[in-house]
Amino acid sequence: MSQADSPAAGFRPFFNSATGEWVTYTALAEDTGGQLVRFSWRSVPGGVITEHVHPHQEERFTILAGRARFTLAGEELVAGPGETVVVPAGVPHSEGNPGPAEIDGVVELRPALRTKEWHEALAGLVADGKTTPRGAPKNPLQLGATFWHFRHESRVTSPPIWAQNLMLPPLWALAKAFGIRPYYQRWDSGTEVAGLPTGGTPR
Repeated sequence: MSQADSPAAGFRPFFNSATGEWVTYTALAEDTGGQLVRFSWRSVPGGVITEHVHPHQEERFTILAGRARFTLAGEELVAGPGETVVVPAGVPHSEGNPGPAEIDGVVELRPALRTKEWHEALAGLVADGKTTPRGAPKNPLQLGATFWHFRHESRVTSPPIWAQNLMLPPLWALAKAFGIRPYYQRWDSGTEVAGLPTGGTPR
């Protein structure tokens, strides 16, 4: 196993059933002076990550096995083993696995920001049964809390970002007043925090 594929000490894989992806962190912000986060990425056949943008981060996908379908600013491309796709900051993009095989890859985002917590929050809400099938929180206050808190890491492109900028801050403020948090420690993929064996899913 290469260094890029080796799990960071004390971290376990976690699964987001809404997107069909497994994530295992291999380099964290604190390991790199905040410069990047890196994780092993596995996408099951049929997995889809809806179109979104990273306002302040470059995202780099290196495909090790399988074939991944991407859209970048509306243009479609397919990447196979040994190929790398680079998504500049601010560019709308989506990823999917049309099958039939699982995709295995390595993903890096620069700078790191709070990417780890964002991914854990998305997977944790799904695992808690608090989202729609596509992974959006059913509770509008949780939507505001989580999606506004992590707005610097990722923004979905529908509804339009200008509409989100009007809608999410009031929901975020109400969520804060009612004690609804954007992120809960039980979602942390550190094995000591989660108390789960490697390969477990968030509770």
